[in-house]
Amino acid sequence: MSKKILFAEDNSIQGVVLKRLLTAQGFTTVWGKNGKEALKLLETFKPDLIITDVEMPEMDGFEFCLAVKSHPEDKKIPLIICSSLSDPEDIIRGIEVGANGYVTKPYEETFLMYRINALLNNPIGDSEEESPVNISYAGKDYQITADKMHILQMLLSIYENTIKQNKELMAAQIEITQKAQALEKSLDESERLLKNILPNKIADRLKHQGFDEPESFSNVSVIFTDFKGFTDVAEFLSPKELVEQLDLCFAQFDAITEMYNLEKLKTIGDSYMAAGGLPEINFTHPVDTVRAALEIKDFMDTTKSIRINQGLPFWELRIGIHSGPVVAGVIGNKKFAYDMWGDTVNVASRMESSGEVGKVNISRATYELVKDFFDCEYRGKVQAKNKGTIDMFFVERIKPDLAREPEGKVPNQKFMEMYNKIKSQSQS
Repeated sequence: MSKKILFAEDNSIQGVVLKRLLTAQGFTTVWGKNGKEALKLLETFKPDLIITDVEMPEMDGFEFCLAVKSHPEDKKIPLIICSSLSDPEDIIRGIEVGANGYVTKPYEETFLMYRINALLNNPIGDSEEESPVNISYAGKDYQITADKMHILQMLLSIYENTIKQNKELMAAQIEITQKAQALEKSLDESERLLKNILPNKIADRLKHQGFDEPESFSNVSVIFTDFKGFTDVAEFLSPKELVEQLDLCFAQFDAITEMYNLEKLKTIGDSYMAAGGLPEINFTHPVDTVRAALEIKDFMDTTKSIRINQGLPFWELRIGIHSGPVVAGVIGNKKFAYDMWGDTVNVASRMESSGEVGKVNISRATYELVKDFFDCEYRGKVQAKNKGTIDMFFVERIKPDLAREPEGKVPNQKFMEMYNKIKSQSQS
């Protein structure tokens, strides 16, 4: 009979990777999306081992571990904490709450499986209350109360992770040596990368001034996209396939938004965010953003058809757009990001979440700016989370008298004349 593992992980991509890895090793797994959910699952699913992330909402991994180890029926279940954290305080905290092993992220199969098998092959026995133990670690002194076996297992974990980090360090040193001859090109490469991350206008300001002041924009159009059932489909994909499919979609989204003069802001998991009308102000952004959205929709429809014909799982997309004022600027001191804030961003997000798959959902504010170019279906007042009811519209196509073909996907000369008239206002 296969061993059973319960794991708590709030990150959907990390969770899929861990589930696939454990399943491939023959384990029966149950996934809790946070500490509270995992604790609830523990009432009915009695695992042979527990794995928990540390940084989770509602109940973090340390709190979850303490709750498990405080329960008479569950305290003998070996528990591994996994985190990108590696400070001595975090490791000592893991010992204090009763963790039996510690593994750093990202998950490395060899070290994770070694720690799992070591704990499964050495069951936790009964232990009496221990006296405080003085430990000097990483230049600091600690006094902790913990079972000696817990301390031993954690020290073994630290040793394993030290080996892992040494391997990574050696690889990094080799990489640095290999790149030494290319250092003279680093300035040009850094500038290129900066302009890939930030708008050219903002990158130039940072390069020459070292800072950038936030700006207010009276009207921009914000687009959000999000995959429906991302986690469900992702569970059928290998980690490599998952990343490849996301990269394929987002690379195409990048190409489309760039073609329509939109500024990509960021991706958050499986969500994509961009905006038109900034940092260079223009008046065509509502039309540009809707055209980009329709093209993204067509791309996803084509991808879906191809994958259905191949018998492969597919994603479907919701798209939402809203137009209004925002404040935008650069955040971060080491890792720069161009971002924007304001209620317009929140409403645009609600346009996406309140939409339907395979549809471009827009607010009335956007509709009033594009109604002369596109046929739209009025949905009525739709309830949006934390926003009450909002007038929403589905964009169907380019208006028949402005389209070059029956499907309404390609604009004709009349469309472009109207568009260029608006464009000229931006340049005057």
